[in-house]
Amino acid sequence: MLLALVLQFAAIAASPSVSPVSAALESEESRCDRFEVVNDEFGDLHLKVLRNAQTNESVSIIYDFGGRIEEIQLRSKVTGKLKSVIWTHDRNATSVRENGSWRGQILLPYANRVNKGIYEFEETFYRLPIADFDRHHAMHGLIYNRTLTVVDQMAGDDGAVVILGYNFTGEDLGYPFLLEVIFTYSLRSEGFFFKVRARNVMERDPLPFQVGWHPYFLVSVVSEAIVTFDRSTLWNHVDVSNNSNVYSDLIPTGLTHLWDNFTRGTPIGGTMRHPTFYDDESKATKPPQLSRHFVTSIYDPVTSDVTVLRQEGLAFPFLHVYTGAAGSFGVQAVALEPMSGMADCFNNMNDLIVLNGFESWVGEFSVRLSD
Repeated sequence: MLLALVLQFAAIAASPSVSPVSAALESEESRCDRFEVVNDEFGDLHLKVLRNAQTNESVSIIYDFGGRIEEIQLRSKVTGKLKSVIWTHDRNATSVRENGSWRGQILLPYANRVNKGIYEFEETFYRLPIADFDRHHAMHGLIYNRTLTVVDQMAGDDGAVVILGYNFTGEDLGYPFLLEVIFTYSLRSEGFFFKVRARNVMERDPLPFQVGWHPYFLVSVVSEAIVTFDRSTLWNHVDVSNNSNVYSDLIPTGLTHLWDNFTRGTPIGGTMRHPTFYDDESKATKPPQLSRHFVTSIYDPVTSDVTVLRQEGLAFPFLHVYTGAAGSFGVQAVALEPMSGMADCFNNMNDLIVLNGFESWVGEFSVRLSD
């Protein structure tokens, strides 16, 4: 039933005559015997919660602050108990609005960094708002504090779905393009699934686009955790200035090199307070058309839980690893960020998505617990 529901929603979202602002279901809820979509709030923020009523697994989405994925709770394959998968804001609305760590945020129409906030597209220069004031870069997109519209929702016997939509109207500083985005959040017995669809609603003009996600996956001790990239492909490290993830502006130099840091099956290393520091981007070398999905796992040796991030290879060939949460925020978590294009792709053009008039793009990733 849920598959048919998702296909029906996909058809609705693909219709050029349907706008994300054409429907609003903020106050409604949906329930069946096994799955439900219910409302929640903390502070002045409002959430849609997808819940498995039998297992109590859930996914919480803040739809009036960028559609960020606030919480994922799944049942451990090891203990059978609920496990918080990602770092949350602990129901602190002020923390959400301060946005100090970008946790859980969907990043678009650009992800990661744009050098000095300036880029050229179609022989015109644009200046984006600065978000990293230390390095003076634009960062992580424009949707993080926007209110999304609840386009549709449904609970069935095999899952719960919420669809959110947003229209860029061309009024954003540095992004004068008409872009429609549709987010589909699904909770099933297999785990959490997310799909993003972007559509250029201009008839003739092209537009640039990039998308990513910024989750922090919780572990017991970062230094002991083992991150393993998909071994069906080799991985290129994206080099940055000074060949350093600390003494650098974190803008790609254009060079890459093969590396196997996350295919060895070894712990991240370092200490509990100061794990080995990674703020590094990689790209799969295998043609994404030949690999439908790339699977990255985080093994927690303390609990024996395995968290699995599955990203669509054709849409999300990049993966950024950040282990600085322990030192910067005092949280034992590893950020694994799937991205559609390289950092600063608005300038280096490496996998920048260019949508022509009325053209669409779709990408998907998912999260589950394994044993």
